[in-house]
Amino acid sequence: MAKLDEKGWWIKKNGESVHPERVKIEDKLKDEMIDSILGKAAGVTEVIKKFKEDAYDEVDSYFELLLDKYGVETKKGVKGFTLENFSGTAKIQVATADNIIFDEKLQIAKKKIDEYLHEITQDSNPDIQQLISKAFEVDKKGEVNPRKILALRSYDITHPKWLEAMAIIAESVEIVASKQYIRFYTRENQRENYKQVSLDIAGV
Repeated sequence: MAKLDEKGWWIKKNGESVHPERVKIEDKLKDEMIDSILGKAAGVTEVIKKFKEDAYDEVDSYFELLLDKYGVETKKGVKGFTLENFSGTAKIQVATADNIIFDEKLQIAKKKIDEYLHEITQDSNPDIQQLISKAFEVDKKGEVNPRKILALRSYDITHPKWLEAMAIIAESVEIVASKQYIRFYTRENQRENYKQVSLDIAGV
């Protein structure tokens, strides 16, 4: 329903108040339709929220049984796991994604990398130099991409300054938040690829 002022008049987008009798019938019908659909959407959201909570509870209960069986007291440190059914036609994946930022030591690491690049300029691959430089590019918010920064550690480089820079990067990592995800997959048989069960209205 459109917002109303203290007199019960309909408030337009520009803030102007309009007497109910002067509101077009199609606008009233449109508002009723939108309210109806959004009301149903809110109900669906609650159903999905409850389903998600129940799914986590059931998976956690099963995992607790495994911990108990093997004498492990806690699942602390477990970032993710996959549960697959007996026939290999359905699976559930639970994963944890960390929201990572870097403290001021990242700039020190960048200086070390610059020193390394300066030392080996003549012998280095220009493509590698470009990849390293791109890793430190910032977005519109002035933030680097953690995935690109952490990917630098996978490079097979043994130069002392590079290794020192990688160690500093590891020290600069700060995990500010973690979010857990649960995803569902099915397939008809093991010869097919798994397809994710979509809980996103756009993907249905």
